[in-house]
Amino acid sequence: MDRLGFMLILGSALTNAAGSSMMKAGFGRRGDLMDDGALRALFQIVSNPWAIAGVSLFGVSFIFMSAALSRVDLSVAYPMMSAMVYVLVLAVSVFWFGEPMGLSKLLGIGAILFGVVALSVGG
Repeated sequence: MDRLGFMLILGSALTNAAGSSMMKAGFGRRGDLMDDGALRALFQIVSNPWAIAGVSLFGVSFIFMSAALSRVDLSVAYPMMSAMVYVLVLAVSVFWFGEPMGLSKLLGIGAILFGVVALSVGG
């Protein structure tokens, strides 16, 4: 993988993680979004600026990943992007949203990162 391919994957991961974080910021502290029914939930989603920003960032992530896939094998690019997203989302979850991080989460992230390294160096 060349430097540009890596940078495109990183751009995809950063915007994907930011999009997920925006969704959490918009809805994470409101209780169950579906409590008042699906139609009300849909209205709350489409009228929430955090959700609009999150979906927009997912679109940008898609553009980055599309460009990355023109340069990097799917079997390497997608797991690498996913692992970056897992690490970024875990950091945001702990430091911004105050979610707990136990040993099992750390071990899980370690296993994911090990798998991505194995995929990227393997044939």
